[in-house]
Amino acid sequence: MFADQLTQEQRQVVFDLAANLAAADNDVSDEEIQYLKDFSTAYGIEYDLDKSDINISAALAKLDSKKARVITLQELIKISYKDGHFGEEEQDKIFLLAQKMGLNNTDLLMRIEAWVRQGFDWVYEGEQMLEG
Repeated sequence: MFADQLTQEQRQVVFDLAANLAAADNDVSDEEIQYLKDFSTAYGIEYDLDKSDINISAALAKLDSKKARVITLQELIKISYKDGHFGEEEQDKIFLLAQKMGLNNTDLLMRIEAWVRQGFDWVYEGEQMLEG
């Protein structure tokens, strides 16, 4: 997992932003909850979904490299896909976060989104092969 390359403080930022994003559509799916539980367990982060009051600017300031920002966006897009679709509200929120990170490059965002989608396709294809 690419989040292994982040500091513990940066992983906390990813979790906080992901929990905040999951609640964006006012409907946190079972898949999103499982992702957040898995992430918190993997990195020893307290599992707490109430992230509506986080200071996003302060959180983003902890992502002090392009690599950390790209990994964070990748994780946020990944949780957005967990409920089966990358909704418009989620896309808008991620694009806004990317702009605040100084990554308002549409091509880069599209590449990250394609990377995540290909990962999901790869897992799905493997599951189909193993079942078939």
